[in-house]
Amino acid sequence: MCATTLARFNPNPRTQLALLLALTLLTWLPTLRTTDWTADDPQVVLANPVVTAVLPARAAFTRDYTQHLGPSGQWRPAATLSLRLDHALHGPDSSRGWHLTNLLLHLATLGLAALLALRVQGKLLLLGLAAFALHPLLADSIAWTSGRPALLCALLGLTGAHLLQTSLSTTQRTLPTLACATLALCLPLLAKEDGILFALLLLALAARASRAALRDTLVGCTIATALWLAVRAAALGHALPTAAHPFLGDSPLYERLAIGVRAAAETARLSITPIELPPHYELTTLPELPLALLLLSVVATLLYLLHKRHPIPLIALLLPTLAFTPFLHILPAGEVFAPRFAHIPLLFAIPLADHLLRRLPSYLPPLLLLPLLPLTYAAIPTYADAESYWLKTLHHTPSSHVAWNALGLARADQRRHTEAIASYRTAIQLNPKHSRTYSNLARSLQFIGKEAEAIAALQSAVTTGPNNPIAQTNWARHLARSDRHAEAREHFLRATRLQPESHHAWAGLARAEAALGYPAAAAAASERARALAPR
Repeated sequence: MCATTLARFNPNPRTQLALLLALTLLTWLPTLRTTDWTADDPQVVLANPVVTAVLPARAAFTRDYTQHLGPSGQWRPAATLSLRLDHALHGPDSSRGWHLTNLLLHLATLGLAALLALRVQGKLLLLGLAAFALHPLLADSIAWTSGRPALLCALLGLTGAHLLQTSLSTTQRTLPTLACATLALCLPLLAKEDGILFALLLLALAARASRAALRDTLVGCTIATALWLAVRAAALGHALPTAAHPFLGDSPLYERLAIGVRAAAETARLSITPIELPPHYELTTLPELPLALLLLSVVATLLYLLHKRHPIPLIALLLPTLAFTPFLHILPAGEVFAPRFAHIPLLFAIPLADHLLRRLPSYLPPLLLLPLLPLTYAAIPTYADAESYWLKTLHHTPSSHVAWNALGLARADQRRHTEAIASYRTAIQLNPKHSRTYSNLARSLQFIGKEAEAIAALQSAVTTGPNNPIAQTNWARHLARSDRHAEAREHFLRATRLQPESHHAWAGLARAEAALGYPAAAAAASERARALAPR
């Protein structure tokens, strides 16, 4: 009788969507239970001078998203302005309002995805939407305030898709389609570099309409990409995304691609069995290449066999697959891998997930989806501070010099310099060529009065990192304290060239110019420092 009752319970799409939104809200509600900041939120978000209104809002369009921490090749004005609004509404004392914004953005994204499925395919794709809405892989994006760019990128990308679909439904004339396609791709690119992936979705929508619409949409996406690259070049000085210290920057392409394959395999593993999610991925966390190839081969074989029995629309297979190509390290930029990289590919996989789940016996999809709830609850990061975050990372990758250095920074921020020094020394043992660790070690050594050891660490920082602006600035300060102002001036100048928005470097240069008897140059450098840090 119970089975008969459930079979008769077939609510309309609006009711189904409302129930899914309610379940999604309940699942992610624990993100609101704390007022503390999570992991690197204080550094990435609360220290951003545009977010805190130290700099005007227009600065979001003219500077790197993490310029205050060092250039990372990220141009994300929409995400920055969104966080600035949260700062104005909720202030920096509690993170609860900021987390609420993230949760609302996720719900809005889910709603837009459902409506787009109804408009394009005439059905809700409820099972695929549920897999996306509740998936633990989204914890980085939803539960961290610093995950805002991924959420906003997804929302703006779907907004653009609706805009183009409306144009294709009402008229397929060249000019409106071209204009809508251009705007549709520009929107997500304002939030995050991943927005370029929405070109795939826009082209898929246009291909359903006509060849002419596909042609016009392709031209529009090309214009949007060109505009994005031009604006990036004007704001950051380089068109393509590139970090100041890119991962595997000196490695050959085949090595970067091999790591990309390992990252893709780990994403497939996490999508199917979302357990044991390290908060920060290093190379040692990824599966080895033979295992990665085996895993991807198994997934591809299963999809092929299922396709023979129940044909899967080609676009459902291509969208999530192609969405991973930017993360294969073809360009040596950014991190090795992070769960948040999977946000857009998982969004694009909604039709495929829905198709696969509907091919199963009716009792299996609930048994596969319900375990996501406790897994998501467990995956929601509740790191009280950066120290607990990096300790958890070291649980997974104890040989990571990046994690040991970051742990030292977290401890130094709490003025626990003796413990910080121990962390830095461990990082140096693991990687003696990491310049930033030496810079951080020198700062903590100075705090506890070990000046000679601090000077030696500063020298190592400059030697191992000639392009490290922090090392150049710190070494220049030491030279200035030793009255070696001409040498200090050269290193301050180098620091300003490497990091033009470092007010510390400009202020130091002003003092060096003044000590050398160049008042005009000192005034110009001092004015630049004040412009960068008005307070």
